[in-house]
Amino acid sequence: MVFFSTTALSEPWIPSSDLKLRSDIETLSDIGVIKVPITTYPLMWAGIIKDIEQAGIESVPFAFKDVYWRVKRAGRNALSGREKKLLKASASTSEQVFRSFGDSNRGAAELNASYSNTSKVFAWNVQVNRLVDPMDNDLVNYDGSYLAAVWGNWIFSVGSIEKWWGPSWDSANLLSNNARAPIGFQLNRNYSDESELPVLGYLGQWSFSAFTAKLDDDRVIDKPYLSGGSVSLKPIDSFEVSYRATVLSSGTTNQITTNQITDNFDPKTSTQVDLRWSLPKVGFLQDYPTNVYFSITDEGHDQNYSTLLYGLSSHFSVFESDWRLVLESAETYGVKDGSNNYNQTYEEGVYRTGYRYNRRAIGSTYDNDSKVISFGLLGEITGSLSFSLKLQDLSINEGNGTNVFDTRNTVTNQTVETKRIITNWNYQLDKETMFELEFQYTDEVVDSFERQQEKYRVALSWSYYL
Repeated sequence: MVFFSTTALSEPWIPSSDLKLRSDIETLSDIGVIKVPITTYPLMWAGIIKDIEQAGIESVPFAFKDVYWRVKRAGRNALSGREKKLLKASASTSEQVFRSFGDSNRGAAELNASYSNTSKVFAWNVQVNRLVDPMDNDLVNYDGSYLAAVWGNWIFSVGSIEKWWGPSWDSANLLSNNARAPIGFQLNRNYSDESELPVLGYLGQWSFSAFTAKLDDDRVIDKPYLSGGSVSLKPIDSFEVSYRATVLSSGTTNQITTNQITDNFDPKTSTQVDLRWSLPKVGFLQDYPTNVYFSITDEGHDQNYSTLLYGLSSHFSVFESDWRLVLESAETYGVKDGSNNYNQTYEEGVYRTGYRYNRRAIGSTYDNDSKVISFGLLGEITGSLSFSLKLQDLSINEGNGTNVFDTRNTVTNQTVETKRIITNWNYQLDKETMFELEFQYTDEVVDSFERQQEKYRVALSWSYYL
């Protein structure tokens, strides 16, 4: 079997666009090799590499040695200090309406050029993206560009960096890569070592991430700030718990002027708790590392939770190929007194554009009042060929009928129930060249905003490292 190094930019972290690498990291976490928290992306490389080096290949069961080497090569490649120049071109029959973990393209056609490098103190990526007829009419953008610096055990960065908060795969409640990442500041703990303070050391390894950015799109309330913070703890190697919060506000004075009257408004705060548990490696689970996860988000509505997400993820091997199975259920409507409470999630009376940016929900892929059940299968067939399959049952914008004058769902202004299938083939021809082919089909046209007018979508992309 031929193994190429995972194609990656020179970055101090793992982005939310690398589905294969995330699968391998989860496997190593579930078998106890990786001990740092792994549910906050971008995920810092420092702790991952440290755990891999400390474990050593001799401690890894034979069935998972290929996984170990793939992650180790990817880390060395990302932190090698060698400059990376990437040219990528993609074309599809329509714009990407749904974006999940691992998705990188947005427009119907794109041309991307990037230059990245890392040193002991600095890391940077300069990226230019040219899109054809995007929904937000931003034909040229610099999404993905950043400058980062290390100070002690902290990484400070400024730029447009996609985030994914939570253990889920298909959609995320609080922060996902669904919406474009606004330009802002970010702070991350580099190594996730245990605290040296008394008592706090029992909380285990911990990670921290915080950011602030201005939402500069076309909004009812002009240019509010979106800020957030996340803490993840691993009190034991098999269990991770996270507490996260984001705040949408009009600025430091919290003043909004409408009709020449200045009013003071409280910021909109959303909080989330995530749990991820690697099941005990007993019986048949020794050969099938498995984890279960749960996420609940509260947007502050009276006696409601706004989003609920849970799932199962498991690794298995067939004919020397590594595979991952994911089952996930996500609901984005509030519940009060045991019944659904629609038109709550991502909505706000003052910040009336809601928890959205450039016509996409910042959290869920499917926006509010939706329920989606997903079955996913990801396979590393050979060292150069990978395959993924996703089957879904979607019910989107269920609350449309309860308030026809307030239909701000960014996917559809109607209630849509449909089935969906997505297949993806990723082939790495050599160390410089990669191809990706994707096919999607839904039995109903979901999008109401003319981004995808057919039931199918076909996309092809080509990546080349100069």
